[in-house]
Amino acid sequence: MTFRKSRFNFFFIWSSLFLLITIIGFIPSFLLRPLFKETGIPSYFILHGALMLLWFLGFFHQNFLIAKGKLINHKKNGIGWFILAFLVALANFNVLIRMSGEVIDGKESYYGVVRTVKNTGRLILGNLYLNLSSAILILIGYIKRKNPNVHKRALFGACVFLLAPALDRFMRPFNLEEFHPALNFIIFLFLIPISLIIYDLIRYRRLYLISIIILLILIFIIPLITLGIEYQLDRSIIEFLGLR
Repeated sequence: MTFRKSRFNFFFIWSSLFLLITIIGFIPSFLLRPLFKETGIPSYFILHGALMLLWFLGFFHQNFLIAKGKLINHKKNGIGWFILAFLVALANFNVLIRMSGEVIDGKESYYGVVRTVKNTGRLILGNLYLNLSSAILILIGYIKRKNPNVHKRALFGACVFLLAPALDRFMRPFNLEEFHPALNFIIFLFLIPISLIIYDLIRYRRLYLISIIILLILIFIIPLITLGIEYQLDRSIIEFLGLR
């Protein structure tokens, strides 16, 4: 098949960027950490990082197969990829459980700071929200695997939410957090689902409900986290998750 006949479209381009962002973002904190940091990272973070890399590599490969017209291979890989999605979800929730445990025990984190509800609550609330959202979208993607328009958008949205930790590390050199602590997150992460909606309007001249839902999930994250902290939901979740 020639390059001209390949379908290197919106989803393939973003899958390439997701993988690139993950690799670059993880270089100083995970992949080449000894060259940049003096401290190591706990085993649950190593597992989390490895699975995240495999996830985005798998997402890129699945989109590459579609771009090359190898739909049968894409479908054959589907079961294995959804097993990987289950492992990613478990690893992500395990990180939240371990972090909550460190808060309860009053132990130092791997970077030498004692975790407290005040300095960790927002992080746990945000990641729990994104992990639950990504898990639901992955489930939708699996259930709707015979409906390509919903399937690929649901998995795309899941990747947007799973990308947040790597994206934060990728954006740190730009020092946007000096203006606002959430600017790294807001500036770039919102552009991705907005680009999906623009793509839908230009390519199909319509809005897909799943694309709107992905954007709404992101729009509500900051108000919901703020509300959760105001009503001490962060403390309740940390106490629940931390009681191992």
